[in-house]
Amino acid sequence: MMNNGPVYSAHQLHYLPWLAYFFKIQAADKFVFADDVQYKSHNFINRAQIKTAGGKQWLTIPVLTKGKQAQLIRDVRINTEINWRRKHWKSLIVNYKTAPWFEKYADFFAEFYAKNWTFLFDANFAAMKFLLEALSIKTNYFLSSEFDLEPGRTERIIDMGLRLQCRTYLSGPSGKKYMDLGLFEKNRIGVEYLQFQHPQYSQQFGVFQPAMSVIDLLFNEGPNAGEILAKGKETMRQ
Repeated sequence: MMNNGPVYSAHQLHYLPWLAYFFKIQAADKFVFADDVQYKSHNFINRAQIKTAGGKQWLTIPVLTKGKQAQLIRDVRINTEINWRRKHWKSLIVNYKTAPWFEKYADFFAEFYAKNWTFLFDANFAAMKFLLEALSIKTNYFLSSEFDLEPGRTERIIDMGLRLQCRTYLSGPSGKKYMDLGLFEKNRIGVEYLQFQHPQYSQQFGVFQPAMSVIDLLFNEGPNAGEILAKGKETMRQ
């Protein structure tokens, strides 16, 4: 049975994430971006997908991982010898220049890709703050490194809730596989699972393609993007 009180959630900070990521933030009262956990390759922390006339395209930020297998997300450095910024910005221009709302947000991305970022987390966080504002998401957010959290996967999550004075944790479906629900019950924190149902919206290049970066929604729907995103709230399950 769910406890009354504010709802919180958490996730590693991704690069230009897809809609489900923002839906999770939008559905919570408080959200924690995990920056002091181990970086994992072949993830969405440094890459995103956009839709093009030729299908899906990956935008990947090259990072330095050789000999750094145990590095934390906040410590991951970008490989500045590769001009990924020019490639990504050109991809956005080529594929979204005719989108209805591209010009409204173009200045931010032009400035974003003009900056020579050193750390992956700094780039991701700058983009995230802009996207949250563009989507009119008012959720209070924090960094996990702001807290001295207990070790252990479930223990960290519970400690976050206690420090944030929240009584319900919002988890994705995969949380059932690794969380110790007994510890949540012991600490009087309820668990709520979120099943995301992808909304459709106006999109370029033929048949609708789900799971694109949120910028696809933003460039095509503009100020309506946050409202479209909120439709998924009906899929929340206890």
